[in-house]
Amino acid sequence: MLKNQTYTIATGNFESTNAAAEILDQGGNAYDAILAALFMSFVTEPLLSSPGGGGYLLAHPKDQEAKIFDFFAQTPHNKKKDKKDFYPITGNFGATQQEFHIGMSSAATPGIPAGIFAIHNHYGTMPLIDIADSAIKKAREGTRIDKICAEVIKILTPILKSSCYANAIFSKDNKQLLQRGDFQTNKQLATFIENLAKNPMDWFYFDTPAESIVADMHCHNGLLSMLDFESYQVVIREPLETEVLDWKVITNASPTTGGYLITEQLKHALNNNSDDLNHKLIEAMIYADKLKNMDNFQSSKGTTHMSVIDADNNVASMTVSNGEGCGYVVPNSGFMLNNFLGEEDINTAGFFNFKENTRMASMMSPTILESNGNRIALGTGGSNRIKTAMFQAIWHIVAEDKTLDQAINMPRFHYENGVLDIEHGFSNGLVKELTKQYKEVIEWQQRSLYFGGINAVQHGSKNLAIGDSRRNGVGLVKSC
Repeated sequence: MLKNQTYTIATGNFESTNAAAEILDQGGNAYDAILAALFMSFVTEPLLSSPGGGGYLLAHPKDQEAKIFDFFAQTPHNKKKDKKDFYPITGNFGATQQEFHIGMSSAATPGIPAGIFAIHNHYGTMPLIDIADSAIKKAREGTRIDKICAEVIKILTPILKSSCYANAIFSKDNKQLLQRGDFQTNKQLATFIENLAKNPMDWFYFDTPAESIVADMHCHNGLLSMLDFESYQVVIREPLETEVLDWKVITNASPTTGGYLITEQLKHALNNNSDDLNHKLIEAMIYADKLKNMDNFQSSKGTTHMSVIDADNNVASMTVSNGEGCGYVVPNSGFMLNNFLGEEDINTAGFFNFKENTRMASMMSPTILESNGNRIALGTGGSNRIKTAMFQAIWHIVAEDKTLDQAINMPRFHYENGVLDIEHGFSNGLVKELTKQYKEVIEWQQRSLYFGGINAVQHGSKNLAIGDSRRNGVGLVKSC
């Protein structure tokens, strides 16, 4: 089989896509490139992606079986503490609001540093410091705040205002929070990334970063201990594979929940004989919502996704999250720890009712579609909207033969807990009909990051890279 001679990249912004392209141009593979995009996302999407968070890589190297790298967060070994730094704040999305809990006791053991090393050790071909170089330079020299970063800063203002250290990272000299077009440097983050890339994995989990975090946890009523850091391990497992019409759907597997719910929606829609496509899609979402509520499935909110297929047809699909951040900035490092223990959607049994020293579950669902020589890598952020955004995009591809860009750019529904959200873009007649049919309907007046941000790439009959405009995604197709 001839080499494709083309690579495709789609990430959450121009800088991350460009960082991945630079690595591929230097001879790196898809996994080197996706790590470069991940490092850059710490700089350009700092409230969605952070070394203090967790995530998943779905890797399908050419001529090898697909594998899931689970480097999501782990619950602490000991949750029994009389006083906990833990309190609620409200994020304002405009048409809707969500309550988050933050504070030192909302942080779980982060997995992203371990994930970086596990991916690099298995598939990397370039030195890690070279892979991280663009992100280090960008953090040191500075970057412009784009539209999506500005929106997330606004949504999470209560978290940023909760800590003078977080406020300093995301504020201008006049103490006002950064806005679109403002320039941001983060020299402490640059130094942290450089140290992470130059040192073995033990540096983060056994040395200065972990020791600093644990000392602060002890002083300020957090839960994480050195045992939590020293015992953290990346889990590598088989993905969930399902045949849907002529396509193989490869996605995240148990104990995560999104992949299962996506495939169940696809099956439900296939078995629905209705001629009304919108009814068919919404009914599948209602079915998945019942499954979610019945089985206590979990999700993560502050997420971003990146997809890469290199010229050798190695496929990488990665979704990462920092929740919303807990407000605590790791000393001299320029990033916040996650607040996964404070997310209601991921703690369905109630706060601090988790099983100790256990891998947390998530809705994040990096996915690969395969059919007749075509390979598509895709995924999204968006909390519980992950399952509905991914279901709709995949359905449009596998059941309606839509192109990748059509599938991603079509307006979306989201159904959850009796409420139907309708994104801007559907006809007025359909919106009126649905408003009569469903008890509670929210009609959005614009396309929104609330409905996810699917970044996807395709090799095969067409070579495509589509970044979701809802979250300023950027795709690149380049011949080698």
